Amino acid sequence: MGGAGAVATRSRPTQLTGPILAEPGTAQDACYHRHPMTPARPLYTIDEANALMPQVRAVLLQLAVEQRRLDTAHAEMHRQLDADGDPSAGAEAARREAEISRIRDGMQSLLAHLGEMGIELRDIEMGLVDFPGEREGEQVWLCWRMADPSVAYWHRTDEGYATRKPW
Repeated sequence: MGGAGAVATRSRPTQLTGPILAEPGTAQDACYHRHPMTPARPLYTIDEANALMPQVRAVLLQLAVEQRRLDTAHAEMHRQLDADGDPSAGAEAARREAEISRIRDGMQSLLAHLGEMGIELRDIEMGLVDFPGEREGEQVWLCWRMADPSVAYWHRTDEGYATRKPW
């Protein structure tokens, strides 16, 4: 399998109707979104989360590449639409719109792949994810970002990245 779905071999439908992730600093910002874990999620130990890092890192890197492709295609589509009087501009914009749709579908597949593992993507630019875990009998999020050498932080399920603590 090639393209954006190459990393994600299985996918499930997602309900993505807006941007892939919310704008930073908004109430919907994934980095600060607080919600409890659903009971069906697997719970990971630090060692189990770290064992998944090559796979998670590959998905995050592919998401970053696809996000750049999406931004470029979107900007190019708007440039084409702004080209008044050019008879080919409409056809090119339609081609770009189809490309944008394919990129978004690939990104949804990658996000669904993380979701199937119970992993929450919090911030695509930071490469920030949370793994569901347990600490002293309480469900927590094991927190990792691309700049971290390993999963070594955690925070409560009603907290976010700003409150993470060393394991």
